Amino acid sequence: MKDFQLEHQTRGSIQLVRLNGSLDMYSFPRLEAQLNTFFQQGRYTVLLDCQALDYIGSAGLGALIGFAKLAREQGGDLKLMNVPERIFKIIELLGFTKVLQVHKDEAAAVASFGKS
Repeated sequence: MKDFQLEHQTRGSIQLVRLNGSLDMYSFPRLEAQLNTFFQQGRYTVLLDCQALDYIGSAGLGALIGFAKLAREQGGDLKLMNVPERIFKIIELLGFTKVLQVHKDEAAAVASFGKS
């Protein structure tokens, strides 16, 4: 497994975070710290690019649902895009697609924020 890395960019009001590597119980605190920073700054519109994600643990997915709910309480949202098929299948199997919006590409994901 690759070391986990994240890269943050701002796209208008959207905080885009590109994830790379494995998101597990050891690496999740780094993403959690970034999300907490956004929320402390009043930025609740977050898009996670999962294209280079090799793995995500169920605990990490559960925490993302919690962050999505917090964002929605503040009028924002947390969404995923470019999710590799093998990871999407896990998200779907766990029933998390009912809570986490997953988009095929950046254009669709960005457009979806205007509709939520």
